[in-house]
Amino acid sequence: MDIQNINTFNQSAKISRQNTTQAQVKDFQDYLDAFAEKTIADDRSPVKPSGNIQNVQPIPFVNITSPQKEMVEKVGSVLGLFETYAHNLRNPDKTLKDIEPALLNMKQAADKLYKDNLLHEDRGLSQLVNNIQVTASVEYFKFQRGDYI
Repeated sequence: MDIQNINTFNQSAKISRQNTTQAQVKDFQDYLDAFAEKTIADDRSPVKPSGNIQNVQPIPFVNITSPQKEMVEKVGSVLGLFETYAHNLRNPDKTLKDIEPALLNMKQAADKLYKDNLLHEDRGLSQLVNNIQVTASVEYFKFQRGDYI
């Protein structure tokens, strides 16, 4: 077998691949150009409204809030109080006396959330609210008992 024939064969295969790739790129570019021309031609045609647009009445904005959405917002607010309380506990510059108002606020908000949720029908949300209220109560009890001294 002749080495030069192998090199010639490799080069001819490489050229053949380049020609095929260039042809594919050219075909694809032609397709894109045709599509772009069609889109530009479509954009030039004016759009005429159908029907009588003077009779269309504007719809007033109505802010509909569902009880579930309101409850989710309240849960988010109470969880924000939990985050504030946890941040205060991690802060070495805060004393327990400084932290107590945040704890009381968190406990009261969790209790109010629990009372507001008593009539709510969503089981998953009710369970979450119950867990929040229990967690706040346990944290309040631990704080009052002196676990953080």
